[in-house]
Amino acid sequence: MTVSILWFRRDLRIDDNAALQWACDNSTEVIPVYIHSPEEENPWQPGAASRWWLHNSLSALEKKLADHGLKLQYFSGDSEAVISSIIDESNASSLVYNRLYDPHLQKRDLSIEEKLQAKVKVVSFDSGLFFAPGTVLNNQQLPYRVFTPFYRKIRPLLTPGYADHSEVSISSGLKSLKHVSVSSGQSLMSLELLDEHNWYEKLYSHWQPGEDHAFRLLDAFMDDAITHYDTGRDIPSIEATSRLSPYLHFGEITPRQISRMIWPLLEGQRDAKTAQSAEVFLKQLVWREFAHNVLWHFPETATQPMDKRYKKSFWRTSKADYVAWTRGETGVPIIDAGMKQLWETGWMHNRVRMIVSSFLTKNLGINWLQGANWFWDTLVDADLANNSMGWQWVAGCGVDAAPYYRVFNPNTQTKRFDTRFKYINTWLPEHNELDYPQPMIDLASSREQALDRYKHKISS
Repeated sequence: MTVSILWFRRDLRIDDNAALQWACDNSTEVIPVYIHSPEEENPWQPGAASRWWLHNSLSALEKKLADHGLKLQYFSGDSEAVISSIIDESNASSLVYNRLYDPHLQKRDLSIEEKLQAKVKVVSFDSGLFFAPGTVLNNQQLPYRVFTPFYRKIRPLLTPGYADHSEVSISSGLKSLKHVSVSSGQSLMSLELLDEHNWYEKLYSHWQPGEDHAFRLLDAFMDDAITHYDTGRDIPSIEATSRLSPYLHFGEITPRQISRMIWPLLEGQRDAKTAQSAEVFLKQLVWREFAHNVLWHFPETATQPMDKRYKKSFWRTSKADYVAWTRGETGVPIIDAGMKQLWETGWMHNRVRMIVSSFLTKNLGINWLQGANWFWDTLVDADLANNSMGWQWVAGCGVDAAPYYRVFNPNTQTKRFDTRFKYINTWLPEHNELDYPQPMIDLASSREQALDRYKHKISS
């Protein structure tokens, strides 16, 4: 009898799960566990929206495992202590998991491995990205700081052979496993991932977490929206994006699985237009890859600007302005609509994310980290690498950053991407051009003030 502890984290799926595959191949009995240890994730404990998603994703995974005779068991507390206790009770011989790449969590996992390797065999796998961070370097063996050359380096590596090799269905292998129950296991509800106040009920009308729904969304996207993705993805009023970002973050689907599904389209199975759009979509997956590489090489960028000239004193402080921005009460319709969409759905269209981020950091001059923290708590797809790099990109202080003189004009953006106010009217039903509240600041003069601030504090 060989017993393995299978430690789930952000790989809440059955298929294309290397750790689960290893357990199938090397164990007769398995203990699937999830350990809730938010204090180990400081200063980036999951936000409220992420906890809601996590609760429901775990519930979905629990049901899928139960269908195959396995019981997902929940624990809370210090991860090393919990695992050590499970080893002692079950006589497990192996601990297997898929790696996390957030620097503070990677450090924790290495510590756990060092402490437990005398008791069990520790086996870990790369997961959630095309390639492990740190393995794609430039010709000088240094990390990329600009996306385009990173994309050019990684794109030839993504081949039909890579896609075919990536996904192995292991459902049949689960049938041969038996589960082992541990007396100290808890219930999902006891983890208290859901807030006491049921504000999150509204999210159920917009999202259904879980591996199965991730593939339903991908199928729907491939049936229609992907054909026009290259142009439609910038129009916030239409369903032109995949909305797979939270599923990717929680590991309910992987980039490799997606690439396998879209590969026939990339090869022209449908038509040239669809092939072009599928390539643009693949490029967005590589952008996500780039963000994780940046954080892996430069872990300080989760809280510090890549460009050190953007120190704390560069930014102005205004609690009133910040609160107005979070509430969608700026008097700028597309900004307010975006913030209302975020509050109601836990998600915001990417084009609008750029607009509201530019407004906060450039027109209002408020530190990008304050915006990143708000997104962290309110987004269901809050991802440390993507969130940090995205905010620094807009603010102008990160890798491959937008130049300081690029200030998104909300009115111009509205004319280009929400011509008939369909997006604005959806999230601001009270919107009326004639009597909508005046903007909290003048867009033209605040832009000039931002440019002046950048020129004197950054360019000098």
